[in-house]
Amino acid sequence: MFYDDIRLDDELNFVKKVGTLTEHEMHLHDALEISIVLKNNVKYHLCDRDYHGKPGDVYVFRPFEPHYNLAEDSNKPVEWTMVLFAPSIARSIPEGHKLLTPFYAADKFSPLIPAHTTFAQAIQNASKLAIAEGEQQLPGWRAKQFLYFIDILVMIFRYYEAVQQDELSNSKTDQGIINVIQYMLSHFSEDIDINEMIVMSNLRKTMFFKKFKSITSLSPNEFISRLRLQSAVYLLDYTAKSITEIAFECGFHSLSYFNKQFKLYRGISPRDQRNHLKIRREL
Repeated sequence: MFYDDIRLDDELNFVKKVGTLTEHEMHLHDALEISIVLKNNVKYHLCDRDYHGKPGDVYVFRPFEPHYNLAEDSNKPVEWTMVLFAPSIARSIPEGHKLLTPFYAADKFSPLIPAHTTFAQAIQNASKLAIAEGEQQLPGWRAKQFLYFIDILVMIFRYYEAVQQDELSNSKTDQGIINVIQYMLSHFSEDIDINEMIVMSNLRKTMFFKKFKSITSLSPNEFISRLRLQSAVYLLDYTAKSITEIAFECGFHSLSYFNKQFKLYRGISPRDQRNHLKIRREL
């Protein structure tokens, strides 16, 4: 497995892709990803399971979930639209952080939205219109792309709400954790008291930690730290704010602790993160 150091040109990117590989190494990256199958069959491999997609299927992936997508037949190249976006984009959408829930609770929600559903069909249509805007680049095309992107996020969220409603209503344990995840997504830069999260979940302490880990694959503290670091990556790459400003804006109270956690997360310091992108832009 390798870390795919994807540097987004913007907070939001629509890209049409073609692939013929039937085997390669898994990767992970910081961006959130939506994959919309356009032509021929595709295999999505995650750490513990495989999905076999067909044209019209839609898949959503967490930013830190190792995966790959492959053509099922090398003689039939798979074509898909890949939507990559930074979690920070949610700041500009009403209830945007809530719309990101399916990406961060992937162990609870299957990543697949089947082609036959009205949700997948609406996502497919919106993505085609967004791609067309990017190709034509008429006045205001970025704004139009953003509107189509919001439509896609809403359809993904509505799908999970509709499909999982029966399961969640039968499991107050899972619903409690989903409520906590949604709260953390919108308040990660603030001081979050884990004991208050336990109360919010209506679970006993031991069960809270167990269920949170099973749904997100991270502990609550790891989850909060990951959200903060994802936000820091974006601010380092796309703003002129100082590293100290970024550290405190993302919820870190110590610059030295921020530097330490960032290096553990990305393998380089925040300063190197910023310098590497600067060098790439100058090439």
